[in-house]
Amino acid sequence: MTITTRFCAGNSEMGPPRNPRNPRHWRPTRAVAALAVAAIALAGCSGAVASPSPAYTAVLIGPTAWPSGTTGQYGLRIDPSLLDKVPRSVRALPLTEDAASEAIALQDADLANTLDRYTAASVAKIGDPDWLAVSISHFKADGPTADVYTAWVQQYADGACSQAGGVSRTTQETIGDKIVDVATCNGGLTVYTLPLGGGVVLSMYEFGPRQIGRQLIAALN
Repeated sequence: MTITTRFCAGNSEMGPPRNPRNPRHWRPTRAVAALAVAAIALAGCSGAVASPSPAYTAVLIGPTAWPSGTTGQYGLRIDPSLLDKVPRSVRALPLTEDAASEAIALQDADLANTLDRYTAASVAKIGDPDWLAVSISHFKADGPTADVYTAWVQQYADGACSQAGGVSRTTQETIGDKIVDVATCNGGLTVYTLPLGGGVVLSMYEFGPRQIGRQLIAALN
């Protein structure tokens, strides 16, 4: 039996701007969704996971696209050093910086209101049997409040799953020694979000039987 999953970046609208003091009225809704769908959107609207049409080439860590980072017009800084917080490979598959998704983040004024540093990466690529898209975000001030974090988790999952049939299930799991918010999409993606401390949040989504994202979390210090 062959299951074909279609990922299409045709609709990433997630509602109107919102008030950051209330998780139901939090302004960067579209910004979070944009982070979640960027890798899929850049890969194009391909017919099936097994037949990709990549629109860009990932940049291997060392050298990065911006070795010392770069700052966008709205003040958000791309900070490749955030990648030091996660393993550089999973089951011998290297983590690669996703410069194209980072460039999208630099153009988002709402995102810059919430984050001061950001980086994106991937393991393998959309179309491979197993792949993972990674976002690492550093929040301004003392990090996200509980309400803002809850909204971030929901909106990131909604954004990722909007390209994969919508969210089918959400839960919290303990992976290694980390408490992780996990969402499952109807189209087969699994979405993970967890705090790494110091105002840093790791958000990512995976596809494939090897569960690369789950293995990356289990390998975190």
